[in-house]
Amino acid sequence: MGGQNASEGAWPWQVSLQRPGKDGGHFCGGSLISKDWVLTAAQCFTRKSNSAVTVYLGKHTFNGFNPNQITRHAKQVILHPNYNSTTKNNDIALVRLHASVNFSDYIRPVCLAGQGSNFPDDTISWITGWGNINSTVPSPGVLQEAMVPIANAYVCDYLLNPGSMTTNMICAGYLDGGPDTCQGDFGGPMVTKLGAAWIQAGITSWGKGCDQHSSPGVYTLVSQYQIWISSIIKQNLPGFVRYQRSGTTGGSTDG
Repeated sequence: MGGQNASEGAWPWQVSLQRPGKDGGHFCGGSLISKDWVLTAAQCFTRKSNSAVTVYLGKHTFNGFNPNQITRHAKQVILHPNYNSTTKNNDIALVRLHASVNFSDYIRPVCLAGQGSNFPDDTISWITGWGNINSTVPSPGVLQEAMVPIANAYVCDYLLNPGSMTTNMICAGYLDGGPDTCQGDFGGPMVTKLGAAWIQAGITSWGKGCDQHSSPGVYTLVSQYQIWISSIIKQNLPGFVRYQRSGTTGGSTDG
Protein backbone atom coordinates (compact mmCIF):
# COMPACT_ATOMS: atom_id res chain seq x y z
CA MET A 1 0.00 0.00 0.00
CA GLY A 2 1.43 3.34 -1.05
CA GLY A 3 4.04 1.52 -3.11
CA GLN A 4 4.77 1.22 -6.81
CA ASN A 5 4.84 -1.48 -9.45
CA ALA A 6 7.91 -3.69 -9.11
CA SER A 7 9.91 -4.49 -12.21
CA GLU A 8 9.85 -8.10 -13.32
CA GLY A 9 12.49 -10.16 -11.54
CA ALA A 10 13.27 -7.44 -8.98
CA TRP A 11 12.27 -9.66 -6.05
CA PRO A 12 12.92 -13.20 -7.32
CA TRP A 13 12.18 -14.87 -3.95
CA GLN A 14 8.64 -13.47 -3.70
CA VAL A 15 5.92 -16.12 -3.99
CA SER A 16 2.14 -16.11 -4.07
CA LEU A 17 0.26 -18.75 -2.07
CA GLN A 18 -3.06 -19.64 -3.68
CA ARG A 19 -6.00 -21.99 -3.17
CA PRO A 20 -8.47 -23.33 -5.74
CA GLY A 21 -12.23 -22.88 -5.72
CA LYS A 22 -14.75 -20.07 -5.67
CA ASP A 23 -13.24 -18.46 -2.58
CA GLY A 24 -9.71 -19.33 -3.59
CA GLY A 25 -6.97 -17.42 -5.32
CA HIS A 26 -4.13 -15.51 -3.67
CA PHE A 27 -4.35 -15.50 0.12
CA CYS A 28 -0.79 -14.86 1.36
CA GLY A 29 2.73 -14.02 0.30
CA GLY A 30 5.91 -15.88 1.09
CA SER A 31 9.58 -16.10 0.21
CA LEU A 32 11.68 -18.81 -1.40
CA ILE A 33 14.53 -19.69 1.00
CA SER A 34 15.94 -22.83 -0.66
CA LYS A 35 15.20 -25.09 -3.62
CA ASP A 36 12.59 -26.98 -1.58
CA TRP A 37 11.22 -24.56 1.03
CA VAL A 38 9.18 -21.37 1.32
CA LEU A 39 8.97 -19.16 4.42
CA THR A 40 5.64 -17.52 5.32
CA ALA A 41 3.39 -16.63 8.27
CA ALA A 42 1.62 -19.19 10.46
CA GLN A 43 -1.58 -17.13 10.37
CA CYS A 44 -1.96 -17.98 6.70
CA PHE A 45 -2.89 -21.55 7.63
CA THR A 46 -4.99 -21.27 10.76
CA ARG A 47 -8.50 -20.92 9.38
CA LYS A 48 -8.62 -23.18 6.36
CA SER A 49 -7.21 -26.52 5.34
CA ASN A 50 -3.50 -26.60 4.65
CA SER A 51 -4.03 -28.89 1.67
CA ALA A 52 -4.46 -27.87 -1.96
CA VAL A 53 -2.10 -24.90 -1.69
CA THR A 54 -0.31 -23.90 -4.87
CA VAL A 55 2.92 -21.89 -4.70
CA TYR A 56 3.52 -19.50 -7.60
CA LEU A 57 7.18 -18.57 -8.19
CA GLY A 58 8.52 -16.07 -10.72
CA LYS A 59 5.12 -14.39 -10.82
CA HIS A 60 4.78 -10.70 -11.60
CA THR A 61 1.15 -9.99 -12.42
CA PHE A 62 -2.19 -11.67 -11.74
CA ASN A 63 -3.48 -10.50 -15.12
CA GLY A 64 -1.94 -11.64 -18.37
CA PHE A 65 1.03 -13.83 -19.18
CA ASN A 66 3.89 -14.52 -16.77
CA PRO A 67 6.64 -16.05 -18.94
CA ASN A 68 8.95 -16.75 -16.00
CA GLN A 69 6.35 -18.30 -13.72
CA ILE A 70 6.39 -21.85 -12.38
CA THR A 71 4.15 -23.55 -9.83
CA ARG A 72 4.68 -26.08 -7.08
CA HIS A 73 2.24 -27.74 -4.72
CA ALA A 74 2.64 -27.58 -0.97
CA LYS A 75 3.77 -31.03 0.11
CA GLN A 76 3.91 -30.12 3.79
CA VAL A 77 3.07 -27.09 5.95
CA ILE A 78 4.80 -26.72 9.32
CA LEU A 79 3.62 -24.03 11.74
CA HIS A 80 5.80 -22.91 14.62
CA PRO A 81 4.68 -25.00 17.61
CA ASN A 82 4.37 -21.91 19.83
CA TYR A 83 2.41 -19.75 17.40
CA ASN A 84 -0.25 -17.72 19.21
CA SER A 85 -3.10 -16.71 16.90
CA THR A 86 -4.27 -14.02 19.35
CA THR A 87 -1.01 -12.20 19.96
CA LYS A 88 0.65 -13.24 16.65
CA ASN A 89 3.77 -14.26 18.59
CA ASN A 90 5.89 -16.78 16.64
CA ASP A 91 3.95 -16.03 13.44
CA ILE A 92 6.13 -18.14 11.16
CA ALA A 93 5.63 -21.25 9.02
CA LEU A 94 7.56 -23.35 6.54
CA VAL A 95 6.10 -24.81 3.33
CA ARG A 96 7.84 -27.76 1.72
CA LEU A 97 7.45 -27.86 -2.07
CA HIS A 98 6.46 -31.10 -3.76
CA ALA A 99 9.41 -30.77 -6.16
CA SER A 100 12.62 -28.75 -6.12
CA VAL A 101 12.90 -25.57 -8.17
CA ASN A 102 15.73 -24.58 -10.49
CA PHE A 103 17.01 -21.09 -9.83
CA SER A 104 17.02 -18.38 -12.50
CA ASP A 105 17.16 -14.59 -12.74
CA TYR A 106 13.47 -14.61 -11.84
CA ILE A 107 13.37 -17.38 -9.22
CA ARG A 108 16.04 -17.22 -6.56
CA PRO A 109 16.15 -17.67 -2.77
CA VAL A 110 16.68 -14.83 -0.33
CA CYS A 111 19.22 -14.95 2.50
CA LEU A 112 17.80 -14.97 6.02
CA ALA A 113 18.84 -12.81 8.94
CA GLY A 114 20.86 -15.03 11.25
CA GLN A 115 20.83 -15.30 15.00
CA GLY A 116 22.28 -12.23 16.71
CA SER A 117 21.36 -9.82 13.90
CA ASN A 118 20.82 -6.21 14.86
CA PHE A 119 18.58 -3.86 12.85
CA PRO A 120 19.07 -0.27 14.07
CA ASP A 121 16.23 2.26 13.93
CA ASP A 122 15.80 3.82 10.46
CA THR A 123 17.49 0.90 8.66
CA ILE A 124 16.06 1.05 5.14
CA SER A 125 13.98 -1.99 4.23
CA TRP A 126 11.65 -3.04 1.44
CA ILE A 127 8.25 -4.70 1.58
CA THR A 128 6.59 -6.47 -1.36
CA GLY A 129 3.30 -8.17 -2.13
CA TRP A 130 0.05 -8.35 -4.04
CA GLY A 131 -2.12 -7.23 -1.12
CA ASN A 132 -4.75 -4.49 -1.01
CA ILE A 133 -3.48 -0.98 -1.73
CA ASN A 134 -5.62 0.35 1.11
CA SER A 135 -8.23 -1.03 3.50
CA THR A 136 -10.93 -1.08 0.82
CA VAL A 137 -9.09 -1.11 -2.52
CA PRO A 138 -7.84 -4.47 -3.85
CA SER A 139 -4.45 -5.08 -5.39
CA PRO A 140 -3.83 -3.67 -8.88
CA GLY A 141 -2.63 -7.18 -9.79
CA VAL A 142 1.02 -6.24 -10.29
CA LEU A 143 3.57 -6.99 -7.58
CA GLN A 144 3.99 -3.87 -5.45
CA GLU A 145 7.12 -2.66 -3.66
CA ALA A 146 7.64 0.03 -1.04
CA MET A 147 10.52 1.31 1.06
CA VAL A 148 10.03 1.51 4.82
CA PRO A 149 12.42 2.30 7.70
CA ILE A 150 12.82 0.10 10.76
CA ALA A 151 10.91 1.81 13.60
CA ASN A 152 11.87 2.01 17.25
CA ALA A 153 10.42 -1.03 19.03
CA TYR A 154 9.50 0.83 22.22
CA VAL A 155 7.74 3.62 20.35
CA CYS A 156 5.96 1.10 18.14
CA ASP A 157 4.77 -0.93 21.13
CA TYR A 158 3.40 2.20 22.79
CA LEU A 159 1.57 3.33 19.65
CA LEU A 160 0.04 -0.03 18.77
CA ASN A 161 -0.87 -1.27 22.25
CA PRO A 162 1.58 -1.33 25.15
CA GLY A 163 2.75 -4.91 25.68
CA SER A 164 1.74 -6.13 22.22
CA MET A 165 5.26 -6.27 20.79
CA THR A 166 7.37 -9.28 21.77
CA THR A 167 11.08 -9.89 21.28
CA ASN A 168 10.10 -12.05 18.29
CA MET A 169 8.76 -9.03 16.39
CA ILE A 170 10.22 -6.06 14.55
CA CYS A 171 8.43 -2.88 13.55
CA ALA A 172 8.77 -0.90 10.31
CA GLY A 173 7.00 2.02 8.69
CA TYR A 174 6.26 5.68 9.16
CA LEU A 175 4.79 7.19 12.30
CA ASP A 176 2.83 9.78 10.30
CA GLY A 177 1.34 7.33 7.81
CA GLY A 178 2.81 6.20 4.50
CA PRO A 179 3.67 3.00 2.64
CA ASP A 180 2.54 -0.07 4.56
CA THR A 181 1.54 -3.69 4.14
CA CYS A 182 -2.15 -4.58 3.96
CA GLN A 183 -4.50 -7.58 3.63
CA GLY A 184 -3.02 -10.10 1.21
CA ASP A 185 0.58 -9.17 2.03
CA PHE A 186 0.76 -11.35 5.15
CA GLY A 187 3.52 -13.96 5.05
CA GLY A 188 5.54 -11.92 2.57
CA PRO A 189 9.09 -10.70 3.12
CA MET A 190 10.59 -7.53 4.52
CA VAL A 191 14.17 -7.35 3.26
CA THR A 192 17.18 -5.12 3.72
CA LYS A 193 20.49 -4.97 1.88
CA LEU A 194 23.96 -5.70 3.23
CA GLY A 195 26.62 -5.21 0.59
CA ALA A 196 25.41 -7.13 -2.45
CA ALA A 197 23.18 -9.47 -0.43
CA TRP A 198 19.47 -9.07 0.23
CA ILE A 199 18.56 -10.35 3.67
CA GLN A 200 15.06 -11.10 4.91
CA ALA A 201 14.64 -9.39 8.28
CA GLY A 202 10.92 -9.85 8.74
CA ILE A 203 7.72 -11.66 7.75
CA THR A 204 4.63 -9.49 7.31
CA SER A 205 2.48 -10.26 10.33
CA TRP A 206 0.10 -7.63 11.73
CA GLY A 207 -0.79 -4.00 12.36
CA LYS A 208 -3.70 -1.79 13.40
CA GLY A 209 -4.63 -1.09 9.80
CA CYS A 210 -3.25 0.05 6.48
CA ASP A 211 -1.67 3.53 6.31
CA GLN A 212 -3.00 4.67 9.66
CA HIS A 213 -1.20 7.49 11.43
CA SER A 214 0.97 6.33 14.33
CA SER A 215 0.55 2.70 13.30
CA PRO A 216 3.64 1.09 11.70
CA GLY A 217 3.50 -2.52 10.52
CA VAL A 218 4.75 -5.42 12.63
CA TYR A 219 6.84 -8.26 11.23
CA THR A 220 8.04 -11.59 12.61
CA LEU A 221 11.75 -11.16 13.43
CA VAL A 222 13.38 -13.85 11.27
CA SER A 223 16.70 -13.85 13.14
CA GLN A 224 14.99 -15.36 16.19
CA TYR A 225 14.25 -18.56 14.27
CA GLN A 226 17.53 -19.75 12.75
CA ILE A 227 17.66 -22.79 15.06
CA TRP A 228 14.02 -23.72 14.46
CA ILE A 229 14.25 -23.30 10.68
CA SER A 230 17.46 -25.36 10.55
CA SER A 231 15.92 -28.10 12.71
CA ILE A 232 13.06 -28.50 10.22
CA ILE A 233 14.97 -28.24 6.94
CA LYS A 234 18.05 -30.16 8.17
CA GLN A 235 19.89 -30.29 4.81
CA ASN A 236 20.57 -27.78 2.03
CA LEU A 237 19.94 -25.06 4.60
CA PRO A 238 19.04 -21.50 3.66
CA GLY A 239 21.80 -18.90 3.72
CA PHE A 240 21.85 -17.23 7.14
CA VAL A 241 23.66 -13.90 7.43
CA ARG A 242 24.13 -12.00 10.67
CA TYR A 243 23.18 -8.39 10.02
CA GLN A 244 25.18 -5.87 12.03
CA ARG A 245 25.39 -2.10 11.93
CA SER A 246 29.13 -2.28 11.24
CA GLY A 247 28.52 -4.33 8.09
CA THR A 248 30.20 -7.46 9.40
CA THR A 249 28.59 -10.77 8.67
CA GLY A 250 28.71 -14.20 10.18
CA GLY A 251 26.97 -17.54 10.21
CA SER A 252 26.18 -19.98 7.46
CA THR A 253 26.25 -18.77 3.87
CA ASP A 254 25.08 -21.94 2.17
CA GLY A 255 21.74 -22.36 0.44
